[in-house]
Amino acid sequence: MKILITGGSGLLGSAVSVYFKDYYDVVSTYVSHKIEINGCRTSYLDITDAKATKDFIKKQKPDVIVHTSAIVSVDACEKNPEAAYKLHVEGTRNIVQACKGTNSKIIYISTDYVFDGKKGMYKETDKAIPINYYGKTKLEGESLVDLKKDAVIRTSIFGWNAVKEKKSFSTWIYDELSSGKTAEMFTDQVKSLILVNDLAAVLKEIIERDITGILNATSSDIVSKYEFALKLAYVFGFDKKLVRPIKNKDIPGYEKRPLDVSLDVSKARSLLKSKLPTVKDGLINLKKIKENNYSDNFK
Repeated sequence: MKILITGGSGLLGSAVSVYFKDYYDVVSTYVSHKIEINGCRTSYLDITDAKATKDFIKKQKPDVIVHTSAIVSVDACEKNPEAAYKLHVEGTRNIVQACKGTNSKIIYISTDYVFDGKKGMYKETDKAIPINYYGKTKLEGESLVDLKKDAVIRTSIFGWNAVKEKKSFSTWIYDELSSGKTAEMFTDQVKSLILVNDLAAVLKEIIERDITGILNATSSDIVSKYEFALKLAYVFGFDKKLVRPIKNKDIPGYEKRPLDVSLDVSKARSLLKSKLPTVKDGLINLKKIKENNYSDNFK
């Protein structure tokens, strides 16, 4: 089976590429960060270019496209809404159009930020009301795929970055604490987080069993960002006193972040054979991955 992965230099795309290479013929694409991944073919592809996207997909003939490309920074999307719309909406539309008349299945990676964060424990059937441009454009991207044959995965992730200059939520915390610096973390921002490598295993099952529709795929528990940082400090042996609690409302400009976007994973539990790990499970796995020289997979 041939799998095409968009956003191959990103946090999730790189992890999926590494995990999938032992099972599939993987083609992983990039735009601004050229990357080589051991065991995979990598190629430049700008999905905002409709013709290039159509030609590339026509040539590759993938059985499945795992579409991870995104501008994940809320601030970046607010500052440059045109770029966010072009990638999340027009780029997704180009992929969908290129797959018309083919048997290619699209797995669209979405976000918990499609919700307003007013109640938490959102189900797949709950009305999505995003409060920032990142969430709005990702939700519009969701609407473009065919839920009868494709899948939309709502999630929130952490892990090691393939591209060193990119900083993810977890790598920023790790870097701060490992350097003896304090990390101020929100006690009132609650999420369901899953390690990218664990999510890759879930995505493999979704492919193998041809699961379609919208699915929440995250950890089996929920944490505030403050609690997550404390758990990371514990697993890696850092001083937990370096993690300082703060409130979202006390930081100007953070009103665009919804407070409680925890996701109900009851549907995933009923559908999947894969066990959804706890956040602590994921952090323990994160430590093992680092110790096993995960970065050696990338050039």
